[in-house]
Formats: sequence, structure tokens, C-alpha cells
Amino acid sequence: MASPVPGTSNVKLFQEAHSFLQNISAEIEVLKQEVLQDHELRKLEVAEARRKLEQEKFERREQISRLRNEFEEFVNRKADRVLEEVEEMKASDKKDDTSQQKQIEYIVHDMEMLRGDLFSIQAAWGKLAANCLVLPPE
Repeated sequence: MASPVPGTSNVKLFQEAHSFLQNISAEIEVLKQEVLQDHELRKLEVAEARRKLEQEKFERREQISRLRNEFEEFVNRKADRVLEEVEEMKASDKKDDTSQQKQIEYIVHDMEMLRGDLFSIQAAWGKLAANCLVLPPE
């Protein structure tokens, strides 16, 4: 079938193709805008996630620092307490040593007195034996 007006079917054919391309181009533009909007949303989400991550890192560092300080204080208190107890034990041992030394000196003094008294008793027994012992004449 030939068209009554020469070249009108070619124009119609190109108008349909041109219209199709315009529609495709419009759809591509809409998709492009959607992709750009989605990309911007993702960028905002990524930025927010990074901000949250940095905030959490800061909080963790702060918690670790606080925990380390508390632990150091705890260790220092325990070490100080141990040192105090060691000093107390040394003082107690020294006090005990002094007390024991005094007891030993008291015992030594008592033994010296006992020794002196035993010498006196021996001398008295020797005199008594000499006085009571009658030797037969020879």
C-alpha cells in the first residue's frame, strides 16, 4: 500500500521511532534521578554510620581508659596494703624479737641466780658434811 501523499508514511514511521526514543529517554532520565536520589540517601546513611562508628569508638576508648584507671587504682591500693602488712609484720617480728630477747635475758638472770644459790647450797652441804663427819682416829 502506498500512501496517497508521497513521504507521509516515512514521517509517521519516524515520528513513532522519535516518540519511542523520547519515552525511553524520559524513562532513563527518571531512573537516573531515582539512582541519584538513592545514591545521595546511601551517602547520607554511610556518613551517619561513620559518625556513629566514630562515636562508639570514642565511647569505647573512654570506657577502656576509665577501666584502666580503676584497675590501676585497685592494684595500687592492693600493693599499698601488702606493703603496709609487710611493714606491720616486720615491726611485729621486731617487737616479738625484742620481747623474746627480754624473756631470754630474764631467764638467763634467773639461771645465774639459781647457779649462785646452788653453789651456796653446795658449800653449805660441804660444811655440814665436814662438821658431821667424824673421822676415826688413825
